[in-house]
Amino acid sequence: MKTGRIAIRYAKALFDLAVEQNVLEVVHSDMDVMHKVCVSNKDFRLLLQSPIISQDKKISVFKALFAESFNFMSFRFLEIIIKKRREVAIDEIAEEFINMYKDKHNIKTVYLKTATAPSVSLIENIKQMLVKQLNANIELVQTVIPNLIGGFVLSVDDRQYDASVRRNINRLKKEYHINFYESKI
Repeated sequence: MKTGRIAIRYAKALFDLAVEQNVLEVVHSDMDVMHKVCVSNKDFRLLLQSPIISQDKKISVFKALFAESFNFMSFRFLEIIIKKRREVAIDEIAEEFINMYKDKHNIKTVYLKTATAPSVSLIENIKQMLVKQLNANIELVQTVIPNLIGGFVLSVDDRQYDASVRRNINRLKKEYHINFYESKI
């Protein structure tokens, strides 16, 4: 069975149980933390992927890191995942759980790439416009990419709107087969 399928099945089971037990918000917070730890900490990922490290050792590491801060149900779920030898999929399970949570609460993640950091008022205007356009709550992830030169790139789901100066320069190059940087002397 592929890891993706496993992740979806386990995430669905945890999601349904969290809804049933009325602890969805807390479990979402726990899975968000778990996903961030997996993404940001290479040593933690290596610990999960290592076949040499015993299950007991992995469980004791989880207890030391998460037993106090995580909800009992979240922690027990992760413990079961390790006992079932599915710890390699923990990051994907957490990510799938977060996606299910976003679907339930109609939250869309929008990625905004700009050449310089936009003002707070501009970000709020963009969010309001997107709420009307997408008819959803918006989670805006902003990154600054100086080589865009100017403008912005907005990505949501599988759509992208590129209003960057770099794109326009590249379009003109293709259209006119001109190298703007080469001297014609």
